[in-house]
Amino acid sequence: MSILAMLFRSKPKLARPDEFPAVADALRDNLRTSGFPAEADRLQQALEGVWTTSNEFYGELYLALKHIGKERRDLPADIAAEIRRLMKSIDHICRWR
Repeated sequence: MSILAMLFRSKPKLARPDEFPAVADALRDNLRTSGFPAEADRLQQALEGVWTTSNEFYGELYLALKHIGKERRDLPADIAAEIRRLMKSIDHICRWR
């Protein structure tokens, strides 16, 4: 297998808009069971907010994910990777960054 094929194979799949509820809920649950209840609550607040537009929702979710990733450098590698994947997905979905 070529190096290029291996690189594309190892790239994480971005989350689609229709996948966000399940992916975000799974991340929240994973944060809570891994001993990060405050971070899980912060994510839950972003998910439960009342937003007037989808861009506003994605913006608030992006900020919550960014805050969690910056403030908690001790996150397990899989959770940190999922946070980065979701942030990249939001950038891809919104294209306003």
